[in-house]
This record gives sequence, C-alpha cells and structure tokens, in this order.
Amino acid sequence: MFATLVNTLGNGAYLATSALFLTRSVGLTPGQVAAGLSLAALAGIVLTTPMGAVADRRGPKQVQIVALLVLAACFAGLTQVHHLWSYAVVASVIAVANATVKASTGAMIAGAVPPAERVRTRAFIRSTNNAGLGLGTALGAVPLLLDSRAGYLAVLLANTATFLVAAAVVGRADAVDRVARPAGVSRLAVLRDRPFVAFVLVDGLVASLYNALLSLALPLFLLAYTHAPAYLVSAALLVNTIGCVTLQVWISRGTHTAVDAVPVSRRGALLVGASCVLFGLTAGRSARLVGALVLAAAVVHVIGELWLSAGTFAVVFDLAPDWAQGQYQGALQTGRQLGDMVAPPLLTALVIGLGEPGWLALASIFAGAGLVYPSIVRWALRRRPALVETPPLVAA
Repeated sequence: MFATLVNTLGNGAYLATSALFLTRSVGLTPGQVAAGLSLAALAGIVLTTPMGAVADRRGPKQVQIVALLVLAACFAGLTQVHHLWSYAVVASVIAVANATVKASTGAMIAGAVPPAERVRTRAFIRSTNNAGLGLGTALGAVPLLLDSRAGYLAVLLANTATFLVAAAVVGRADAVDRVARPAGVSRLAVLRDRPFVAFVLVDGLVASLYNALLSLALPLFLLAYTHAPAYLVSAALLVNTIGCVTLQVWISRGTHTAVDAVPVSRRGALLVGASCVLFGLTAGRSARLVGALVLAAAVVHVIGELWLSAGTFAVVFDLAPDWAQGQYQGALQTGRQLGDMVAPPLLTALVIGLGEPGWLALASIFAGAGLVYPSIVRWALRRRPALVETPPLVAA
C-alpha cells in the first residue's frame, strides 16, 4: 500500500498538470492531445488482457516491477516529447503499463492473501489510491500557478521517481507462486468465458459513468441549466474523495464472494441511479436548493460507488481461476478502458442534449445494470466448474 500511496501522489500531480503541459509547454493542440489519448486507449484495449496473462505465466510481482520501471522511463521520456506521434507512442505505452500494474496488483492479492481477506485488502488499496490522487492533485496546484516548463518538467521527473520507489517497494514483497494452467485450455481463457466478458462490459460502462458523473456531467449541467456557483463541483468531488478514502474498507465488510456481491452491486447501482435523479432536480432551482441537492446527491453517489466497487472486487477474485487471476484482472481493466471511450460522449449527449430527462435516462442505465448484475453473476457461477476442474495441469 505504501507503493500505491507514493505512486498515486505523483500520478495525481501529473493528472492535474498534464493538459497544460501538453498544450502550453509541448505545443500540442487540444485535438492532438485527444487523438494521442484515443490511440493510447486503443492500445490499452488490445494489450491489457494479454499482459494480464503474462503476469500469470511470469509471476505478477515480476511483471508489476517491469511495468513500473517502464512507466518511470515513459514519464522521463515525456520531457522529450515535441510532436503528436512521439506523444502518442509514449501515451500508448503508459496506458498499457498502467493497466498492467493494476492487473498484476490484483493477481498479487489473489496469490498472497486468503480468499476471505482479498476484498478487504483491495479496498485498502483503493482507499490509499484515492488518498494519493487527492493529495497529488493538490500538490499539482503549485506548478499550475507557476505555469512554466520548468514546473511541468519537475512534476514529470517527480512522478518518474515515484515509479522507481514503487518498484523498489514491490521488489521487497514476497513473490507469488505461479499456478499451473490446465492442459488444453487457451492461454487467454477469459475471452472464452462469456458470462465474465458480459460482466466486465457492463461493469466497465457503469464504472466509467459513475467516475465521470462528478467531473464531467455535473459541471457541464450546472453551467448550462442552473445559476449555481462553480465551487459546488469541487464540493461534490471533495465529498467523493473523503468518502472513498474513509468508507471503502468499512462498506466492503462482509463481501467476500460473487454470491455476496449480488445484492451489494444491485444496491450500489440503484443508489448511483438515485443520485442521478437528485442531480437532475437541480435544473432551474434556486442556488441554495441546488447546493443542498448537489451535496445530498454526492453523498448518495459515493455510497453507491463504494458498494459497486466492493461487488466488483468480489466477483473478479471469486470467478477467476487461480491459474488465470492476472488475465481476469486484465479483462476487468479492458472493460474499464472500453467504458472510458463510451462514457464521455454518452454523458455529454444525455446531460447537455436532454437536460433533466438525460439524468433520468442515466438513472435508468444504472437501474438496468443493477437488475442485470444478478443474472450475469449467476450465469458465471453455473459455468465456473468447467474452468476450475480441468486436469491435468501444465506450466503457465
């Protein structure tokens, strides 16, 4: 967890400054930045699941260390980026390596932690991740105020150092034994696991939507449909950060298996849907009422988000065979990457294009996900014996 905290401090500072660094210091246009990020997203979608399979074969600890060192090299390399294509290449490697770190982290937890403690451990890491990102974002305000190339380069080099520190910390952790793969089973068996693929596609869309609600949909909507002050967005994000840091472990208690995750995920999806209704009610209201509704919706949203996260942790750990934890974790990240491509245009079209009815449409998407989660998980549980009882074994 210390490695996560150090690493996310640097990532938070970079995320806060990256847009201005790329446009004001490197000289890229906003369109070129978007194009580079799109190419990076495509690379992540194609390569993340295979990299998870590599973590299964080579060991998640070793793969995570290599990925962290690659990230250190990439962020140092960003200091030499001067045009679109060099940025696109570096951004693509960063996207794949970041997802590989997440997949290998999940595989390390699965290999080193007893099943009953995996979700709790993953919840601790998510809390630490949010704390580091929050602090890093705050630290990023300094170079933003300076608005100089030297300040932006300092952030990049500091982030490079955090990856090196994280790699050193992970290197001191106990190695996770590789688990042999059953004979006759595809090296990318997760892609043949149709219920799990269905789960990660739904989860990817839902997670991307709830992650972007406060940072994208809410500010756009408040600007277009209310006269409320812009600081309400910061207040909502602060509520979310505090909730994620302080409540994730507590809310995850009692959620250990995919069966446990069914009611938890349903409640979470319905709660996030309810927050969408509250956000939609702000249209045309007084500033004071808008403030109350936004804060109430932010509280409802973060509780729903935490329940959804806990449910996802339990489903992935429980459904993945021991010999394929890396590739299942990688498939989860691929679903998130696909969701990240769909969520921004969908949110913009609904919230800005439709206004209050758009929020109701979003609420229906979350409600629908809450209703379909149980069916997908039960389908996966019915199919699971075919994956976990396939002898004999071969080297992974």
